[in-house]
Amino acid sequence: MVLPKRAHLVGIGGISMSAVAKLLLREGVRVSGSDANQSEATRELATKGIEVKFEHRAENVPPETELLIYSSAVPEDNPERAAARQHGIRQLNNFQFLGEWTQDKQPILVCGTHGKSTTTALAGLMLIKAGLDPTVIVGSRVPGFAEGNIYFGGNELVVIEGDEYEKHFLEFEPSAVVLNNLELDHTDVYADTAAVGEAFRDLLKRLRPGGLVVANADDPRLQTLIGQERARLEGQGVKIKTFGFGSHVDVQVVDNTVRAGEQSFALRGDDGLVTRFLLHVPGRMNVMNAAGAVALAISLQVPTDAIRRVLGNFSGIWRRFEKVGEMGNVVAISDYGHHPTAVAATLDAAKAWYPGRRIVLCFQPHHRNRTKHLFADFVPCFDKADALLLVEIFDVPGREAAEDQDVSSRDLQDAVARRDAERGTKRLVDFARDPADALEILKRWRRPGDVIIVMGAGDIYKIALKVLD
Repeated sequence: MVLPKRAHLVGIGGISMSAVAKLLLREGVRVSGSDANQSEATRELATKGIEVKFEHRAENVPPETELLIYSSAVPEDNPERAAARQHGIRQLNNFQFLGEWTQDKQPILVCGTHGKSTTTALAGLMLIKAGLDPTVIVGSRVPGFAEGNIYFGGNELVVIEGDEYEKHFLEFEPSAVVLNNLELDHTDVYADTAAVGEAFRDLLKRLRPGGLVVANADDPRLQTLIGQERARLEGQGVKIKTFGFGSHVDVQVVDNTVRAGEQSFALRGDDGLVTRFLLHVPGRMNVMNAAGAVALAISLQVPTDAIRRVLGNFSGIWRRFEKVGEMGNVVAISDYGHHPTAVAATLDAAKAWYPGRRIVLCFQPHHRNRTKHLFADFVPCFDKADALLLVEIFDVPGREAAEDQDVSSRDLQDAVARRDAERGTKRLVDFARDPADALEILKRWRRPGDVIIVMGAGDIYKIALKVLD
């Protein structure tokens, strides 16, 4: 791809968009941008000399702009996009840009409904430790990455967190894919789980000949998909490596032991050898994230010692069971979980990591459409919280439809209360109008020994540390 001399990014404060801005800047492109709000990301970009405007206006687009890159949250009628059309400026969304940028590289996509960010970070760190010098782009911030959400490597290997929203991962022709799991999400894009599966199938069809598929064989949908596609893939020279707890996999988790502040697990490779690893992040889900990253790493000839060092030193990433503070024997955790499966898995992890302690969950649903369509799955996913505070749903700009306005977190509160009555459970279950209201309620609830988890993909994370004030 021939890069432009000048690029303008609309929605530049997004986690992926800010990574693209840093990438362009490193390549010598002059970058400007706009966003609806100031944030840590926009302030960071400003320190790099990028001018960011906080009101979307046509005049924000510099006249010498050759490429306008926009976030998926930015509608077509945005004044800056309209100005670009008027002046014949080429437009791409951030994933279209990355798809073109990686055409002459070796992109590795990490995909799945859950665990993409952690698996991408782990895989990238393993390849870095092995001296393979990849570029790594993560939908979070990684301790040890000077740029947080991107690591600049020196060769053609690029590890990217794929995104199934609006089928963004289909913008790539990957040399390898890691498939963590397959479950219905983004219900404003996919009608059902089968539709998600077809998008994953299309992704496999875009895999380069002689490539690599690393797949979670414990996931029955992925197992079926790989079974259906195996002959075609192997006919193109694609190698398939599976991982999981099941006995039928290539990289098998054969033991998982949890102790205070750490867990260990062992992997049996297809050569029969068993290797034990240590992790300092909780949950079976993180064992699976690690197993997927290990399966990729060993396929790329990463030495076991490098893998072991990365896993042993890994402390997690931003907003993924992130311990943001502890005071008076109260622990505050920030987590990005926003899908019922992720909520339940995080609560399981918290119970095992902090045995005997009261788990207080403050959850902000993300997107009314998702909340409405997965409502029945959300209600039981909170069962293991000892106290539950449900914050009003975070409205996603540009994605909220009028027909979805009839669902509220109050409805979830009522449904959870009914479920608790049916199962004979008594606990605190309350509703908060917004994060500020939630903060005051959490401070009233707080007592010594609590583990307070502030969870959601919206703006709820901003109160996580404040609960300890």
